[in-house]
Amino acid sequence: MDFYDWMLSLHLLSAFAVAAALTLYTVLVVSGRRMATLEQTRTLFRVAPIATPLIGAGSVLVLIFGVIMAIDGGPEDFKIWNAWVIIGIVLWALLGAIGQRTGAYYTAVQELAESGGEGAEQEVIARLRAPTGATLHLTTLVVFVLLLLDMIFKPWA
Repeated sequence: MDFYDWMLSLHLLSAFAVAAALTLYTVLVVSGRRMATLEQTRTLFRVAPIATPLIGAGSVLVLIFGVIMAIDGGPEDFKIWNAWVIIGIVLWALLGAIGQRTGAYYTAVQELAESGGEGAEQEVIARLRAPTGATLHLTTLVVFVLLLLDMIFKPWA
C-alpha cells in the first residue's frame, strides 16, 4: 500500500465514524419522539455522548485526509480545485453548521430534562416531539447523503 491508499483508507474510516454517529443520533431522535416520562428522556440523553467524539473526530479527520489526498493527487490525479472537491468541502461545512444547530437544540432539551423543574417533564416531551429537532436532524442526514453522492460520483471530474 502506498501513501494515497493509506490516506484513502483513513478518509473512509473517518466517514464511517460520522455515519455511525448519525445513525445513533437518528435512533435517539426517533426514540425521543416516543418518550413519555422525564426518566425515560434522561436515560436517552445518557446514550447520546457516545456519538459526540465519533462525529467530532470523524468530521475533522475526513476533511484532513480528503485534503491530503487532493493535494497528493494520487493515481487519478485529483486536485483540490476540482469542482467535486470544492462541492464536498462546502457540503462538509454545511453539514457541520446544521449539525451544530441540531446539537444545540437537543442540548437545550437535555439541560431542561436534567433541571427537573416544575413543568419540565411536559416541556421536555413537547420539545422532543416538536418538528424542529427532527427537521434539523433530517436536514443533516440529507446533506450527509449529498456529500456521499458527491464523493462517489465525482461530478465534473
